[in-house]
Amino acid sequence: MVSKNFFVVFLTVTAVFSFMAYKPADVVIAGPQLTDLRYFEEELKNIENNTGLKIKYEIYSDIETYLIENKNPAIDIAIIPNPQGVVNLGERDVVKSIDEFISEEKMDNYYSSHLQKITTSSSTNKNYGAFFRLFPNSMIWYSVEKFKEIGSPEFKTYEDILNYTKNYSKDGKNLWCLDIESGASTGWIATNWLEDLILSEYGSDVYDNWSNQDIVSSSDEILNSINNIGKLVFTENAIYGTNKRIVRKEFRNNYNNLLNENVDCVFSWGGHYASFYMPQDKQFGRDYDFFKFPSTNNRSSIVGIGDALTALNYSSDTQEVFNAIIDENFGQNWMSWVDATYIPANKLNQNFIANPLTKKEAKLIRDSLIENTFRYDASELMERKIGADALWVALKNYIDIGRERAYREIEDITEELDTNF
Repeated sequence: MVSKNFFVVFLTVTAVFSFMAYKPADVVIAGPQLTDLRYFEEELKNIENNTGLKIKYEIYSDIETYLIENKNPAIDIAIIPNPQGVVNLGERDVVKSIDEFISEEKMDNYYSSHLQKITTSSSTNKNYGAFFRLFPNSMIWYSVEKFKEIGSPEFKTYEDILNYTKNYSKDGKNLWCLDIESGASTGWIATNWLEDLILSEYGSDVYDNWSNQDIVSSSDEILNSINNIGKLVFTENAIYGTNKRIVRKEFRNNYNNLLNENVDCVFSWGGHYASFYMPQDKQFGRDYDFFKFPSTNNRSSIVGIGDALTALNYSSDTQEVFNAIIDENFGQNWMSWVDATYIPANKLNQNFIANPLTKKEAKLIRDSLIENTFRYDASELMERKIGADALWVALKNYIDIGRERAYREIEDITEELDTNF
């Protein structure tokens, strides 16, 4: 008969070895549900293999709010999907300044000055984040078949687009699918259009001054850019369903309509997000494609968005993992997958991208980073009561009221918007 003492010894030894086998994460990274999450986690495993550290990724629906409401969370690195959130957390001393462990020389080698500036607090003069991935806006999507049918026109300026649209629509054909309805957020797509127009027509300085709220929306440059939206959406027959439809029909409709042979529209104006809503039986390059929104001011300038890393402590493990993720070699395996959407924010990264759509988008990003003409989505740089509220409403109302009233009431619309600045 086995003695009682044997069982005690057996259980004790088992517990000790189980504890030794279990190793809690050395570094916990928290953030949103990322696209390509499985590939990101594979990259983290590569870092684990190279460093001996155990890394865990935790998903939060609103990581910024969670960090503000929960003091001293068991999180080492947080991924924040907008620069305003990065600065907000830094000024609250929730995340630490990365100036303490990443040299200015390294940041200058890795990043454009714009990407560094937008994660730097104007009140503390400290940088609290570093981007590791970006996505482009400033894109005109089109049906390959329909584009060929109209002769594959080339547009060097927005004026070219307006002129072609006016001539094409004389026969009653709709050239554009531009639905923008998005529930309580209706209007955000139109802010992307406005940002493209300001950057392409007036350049980085005006764009930066506007996004910093140093110039108001009733200034000539911004007012003219809003009216340039009107010149497209109010052109008779230009828009599938007219301007009244587009503020009431969900934006996801655009991409089914674009690739529907029974719908006239050839083009849709949108960012990277459009690729998520293309019909699954359609293929990039064969059925749909895009070209960069034409820029009068600088050929390489584009607007985009991205995800930034922040550090909640200065531990050596946190620093090691943080530096590995922003390194120029990070993501090479990730990029090799044919369905991957990863575009590095590091301008030194070699971009070994297999996905043809992502490869084309990455060229836009890389060219703009090298020339410092990449600009972040202005509505996400402004105070939220403006960029995520007043601006959306103003543009939605402008489009909805129609050509006659819009041109007549544009000054009232922009002056009301300015009351929020």
